[in-house]
Amino acid sequence: MVKKFIDSLARDKKDHIILGVILGFPLVMLLGVYGGLIGILFVGAKEVVHDWLLKKGTPEWWDFIASAVPIIMFMILDYL
Repeated sequence: MVKKFIDSLARDKKDHIILGVILGFPLVMLLGVYGGLIGILFVGAKEVVHDWLLKKGTPEWWDFIASAVPIIMFMILDYL
């Protein structure tokens, strides 16, 4: 069931999930919740500036969500 879900994700979304993990883990471990907020702002700014304003990608809400979810997970785990 999990393998089927992972296989159904587009490669782009998998890349965004990995970005969220690589960016979010050190930020949350070093700065806590504030680091997580910085990470979420960073991935949001990437979608707005790089993809939308500079037209170097396709701005999508799902890309932002795929990047932000791992960061939010680390924030929750750090808070507990």
